[in-house]
Amino acid sequence: MRVGLVVHLDIDPDHLDEFLDIVKKHGAYSMENEPGCLSFNVLRSTEAHGKVILVETYADQAALDSHWDSDHMQAYRDRTGHMIRQRERYLNEVM
Repeated sequence: MRVGLVVHLDIDPDHLDEFLDIVKKHGAYSMENEPGCLSFNVLRSTEAHGKVILVETYADQAALDSHWDSDHMQAYRDRTGHMIRQRERYLNEVM
Protein backbone atom coordinates (compact mmCIF):
# COMPACT_ATOMS: atom_id res chain seq x y z
CA MET A 1 0.00 0.00 0.00
CA ARG A 2 1.37 3.41 -0.99
CA VAL A 3 1.67 5.95 1.81
CA GLY A 4 1.59 9.70 1.65
CA LEU A 5 3.20 12.16 3.99
CA VAL A 6 1.96 15.73 4.25
CA VAL A 7 4.02 18.11 6.37
CA HIS A 8 2.87 21.64 7.19
CA LEU A 9 5.80 23.88 8.14
CA ASP A 10 6.04 27.38 9.53
CA ILE A 11 9.48 28.65 8.52
CA ASP A 12 11.26 31.61 10.06
CA PRO A 13 10.89 34.29 7.33
CA ASP A 14 14.55 35.27 7.78
CA HIS A 15 15.52 31.76 6.61
CA LEU A 16 12.78 31.04 4.06
CA ASP A 17 14.89 31.28 0.89
CA GLU A 18 17.68 29.19 2.43
CA PHE A 19 15.17 26.61 3.66
CA LEU A 20 13.49 26.34 0.26
CA ASP A 21 16.85 25.78 -1.43
CA ILE A 22 17.76 23.02 1.03
CA VAL A 23 14.38 21.26 0.95
CA LYS A 24 14.17 21.30 -2.87
CA LYS A 25 17.62 19.68 -3.07
CA HIS A 26 16.61 17.19 -0.37
CA GLY A 27 13.49 16.24 -2.34
CA ALA A 28 15.40 15.88 -5.60
CA TYR A 29 18.02 13.70 -3.89
CA SER A 30 15.27 11.53 -2.38
CA MET A 31 13.61 11.06 -5.78
CA GLU A 32 16.92 10.18 -7.48
CA ASN A 33 18.34 7.89 -4.81
CA GLU A 34 15.40 6.22 -3.07
CA PRO A 35 13.51 3.80 -5.33
CA GLY A 36 10.57 3.85 -2.89
CA CYS A 37 10.18 7.65 -3.02
CA LEU A 38 7.55 8.12 -5.73
CA SER A 39 7.05 11.89 -5.41
CA PHE A 40 8.32 14.80 -3.34
CA ASN A 41 6.63 18.16 -3.82
CA VAL A 42 7.42 21.43 -2.09
CA LEU A 43 4.61 23.99 -1.94
CA ARG A 44 5.14 27.58 -0.77
CA SER A 45 2.05 29.52 0.23
CA THR A 46 1.28 32.59 -1.83
CA GLU A 47 -0.98 33.86 0.95
CA ALA A 48 0.91 33.23 4.18
CA HIS A 49 4.61 34.14 4.24
CA GLY A 50 6.75 31.40 5.70
CA LYS A 51 4.22 28.60 5.24
CA VAL A 52 5.54 25.57 3.35
CA ILE A 53 3.85 22.24 2.70
CA LEU A 54 5.68 19.06 1.73
CA VAL A 55 3.65 16.39 -0.07
CA GLU A 56 5.51 13.09 -0.40
CA THR A 57 4.47 9.68 -1.69
CA TYR A 58 6.24 6.39 -0.94
CA ALA A 59 5.77 2.89 -2.31
CA ASP A 60 4.99 1.58 1.18
CA GLN A 61 5.65 2.17 4.87
CA ALA A 62 9.07 0.48 4.63
CA ALA A 63 10.13 3.00 1.96
CA LEU A 64 9.03 5.90 4.16
CA ASP A 65 10.84 4.39 7.14
CA SER A 66 13.98 4.02 5.03
CA HIS A 67 13.72 7.67 4.00
CA TRP A 68 13.12 8.81 7.58
CA ASP A 69 16.16 6.83 8.86
CA SER A 70 18.54 7.83 6.04
CA ASP A 71 21.75 9.79 6.51
CA HIS A 72 20.56 12.50 4.14
CA MET A 73 17.35 12.93 6.18
CA GLN A 74 19.43 13.41 9.31
CA ALA A 75 21.59 15.96 7.46
CA TYR A 76 18.41 17.79 6.37
CA ARG A 77 17.17 17.86 9.98
CA ASP A 78 20.52 19.15 11.21
CA ARG A 79 20.63 21.93 8.60
CA THR A 80 17.01 23.09 8.90
CA GLY A 81 15.94 22.42 12.49
CA HIS A 82 16.61 25.98 13.64
CA MET A 83 14.62 27.38 10.69
CA ILE A 84 11.37 25.56 11.47
CA ARG A 85 9.07 27.31 13.94
CA GLN A 86 6.33 24.69 13.84
CA ARG A 87 5.74 21.34 12.13
CA GLU A 88 2.57 19.28 11.69
CA ARG A 89 3.02 15.87 10.09
CA TYR A 90 0.19 13.76 8.63
CA LEU A 91 0.64 10.16 7.54
CA ASN A 92 -1.90 9.07 4.91
CA GLU A 93 -3.02 6.06 2.91
CA VAL A 94 -2.82 6.88 -0.81
CA MET A 95 -6.10 5.95 -2.46
